[in-house]
Amino acid sequence: MTTILVIDSDKRIADRMAEILQAEELVTSIATEGEEALRQLNEEPPDAVVLGLGPPGSWEHDLCREIRERTIAPLLVVGKRGQEFALARSLNAGADAHILKPFTTRIFLSQLYALLRRVGLFRPGHAGQFDIGRLAINVFRREVRVEGRPVDLTPTEFEILRCLLNNSGRPLTYRSLVRQVQGYDCSSEEARKLLKVHIYNLRKKIEPLPEKPAHILNVRGFGYLFERRRFNRETLNQTLS
Repeated sequence: MTTILVIDSDKRIADRMAEILQAEELVTSIATEGEEALRQLNEEPPDAVVLGLGPPGSWEHDLCREIRERTIAPLLVVGKRGQEFALARSLNAGADAHILKPFTTRIFLSQLYALLRRVGLFRPGHAGQFDIGRLAINVFRREVRVEGRPVDLTPTEFEILRCLLNNSGRPLTYRSLVRQVQGYDCSSEEARKLLKVHIYNLRKKIEPLPEKPAHILNVRGFGYLFERRRFNRETLNQTLS
């Protein structure tokens, strides 16, 4: 089930957004303070975050960058006319999109679903199932199959795969990936070395040709990228011939 964290110092507004989301059968939690929001991000990472901006100088304006440092989940910022500078600052700090109040329920949900589609999480009822040629992944059940056969991934390997999959087509830095998977920060070089062995083992388990990966790609000097390339048996045979 897709989970959404709503952050807004105005509980009335937070409750209203939560009602809209819950009516869509989305699991929703609310935070009305910055520390509470960060605690929820650490303890129960959501699939997406909705952040409402308060008056100029309020804590919400400084929260966006901290959110992005802790999660790669889509981040929708809610503001109002006259907050253009704050909205631009939020986008520069890592927000994925913004919406202005007052807004209709339809516009709010359309914007949120657009962000969820971008990372492979669709409307409620979507089971987190990804079928990519010979590779099948169920994110919520934490199941991976190659040509129908279950693959045993370590918790770290699965979390790396989940993070990359949720950002398909978008490269993640070494540091960002380690931060999401391991929960701590380190230098880019330390992160690269830490990930190297896990990526090697993960490729051996899910790639048709681990030495020529079709899905988990290197972005030299930056990080890794998940490519949703359909690599079927016919393509594999052509590659091997």
